[in-house]
Amino acid sequence: ARHSALVVNEPGVLSRISGFFSSRGFNIDSLVVGTTNLPGMSRMTIQSSGTLGKLDQLRRQMEAMVQVREVVELSSETSALIDLALIKVNTTGREGTRSEVVELANLFRGSVVDVSATQLLIKLADHPAKVDSFIALMDKFEIVEMGRTGVVAVSNCGAPGTILKPAVLPTQHGNSSRMSDADLPPS
Repeated sequence: ARHSALVVNEPGVLSRISGFFSSRGFNIDSLVVGTTNLPGMSRMTIQSSGTLGKLDQLRRQMEAMVQVREVVELSSETSALIDLALIKVNTTGREGTRSEVVELANLFRGSVVDVSATQLLIKLADHPAKVDSFIALMDKFEIVEMGRTGVVAVSNCGAPGTILKPAVLPTQHGNSSRMSDADLPPS
């Protein structure tokens, strides 16, 4: 399951949330965190596995955390999912390897970001399944090095299931100010 959590951007929040998952016996398969358009807030996209009942309970418990303002369960049908991969491929060996790698990258809407006499560095940002497919095709060449960001996800416009709760944002002076529903993303 994949969840998106709007959290207060303060030291220790990432540690508390990852510890929360760990203490309940859940492994985090993917975790991406970044700032949002809301001052003082970050969005966490967390992917983990478990039974539906346990994941629903986990979501409800996460909503109760002081630093969490919103938790949304995301699915492939109701959200935009993007995974960024950088894949360095060896292009020595047989004739035409370099052009074949470039052609495959173009088919997957990837781009070449660096070149040497023996290697190509490909950037691909797409749905995780497409990134997986591209990587599988690159296996016949030699993948020298690879890094992936993990999945960044946002619910589609008008997608049902957004769960909001009253939010309190930190101010510059350390006091809290109540946030209205108008300050949160639409549900």
